[in-house]
Amino acid sequence: MRAQGDGAVVAVRAVPGASAAAIVGLHGDELRVRVCSPPVDGRANDEVCVVLASALGLRARDVTLVSGRRARSKQLAVALDADEVRRRLAPWIGSFGAAER
Repeated sequence: MRAQGDGAVVAVRAVPGASAAAIVGLHGDELRVRVCSPPVDGRANDEVCVVLASALGLRARDVTLVSGRRARSKQLAVALDADEVRRRLAPWIGSFGAAER
């Protein structure tokens, strides 16, 4: 995770084809997000944005895909500062791990 302008960029590892959409922890330095949608026509990308927005307490339009449109590793811009993102994601990544990223 890194600061960018008024917000932050979160590194995400998308896992399509799951039975339930959810954040499931970390994959290296990336937030691992399972999604139900297949990686067709950007549906999985849209769902990754929705899942992250929900976890952060944001609207889906406040999370945008910066890079990784056709890859599992993605960079998502969020409309919160990096410290607030770490705080809100602490239930999934732990408060100790969140402070390091």
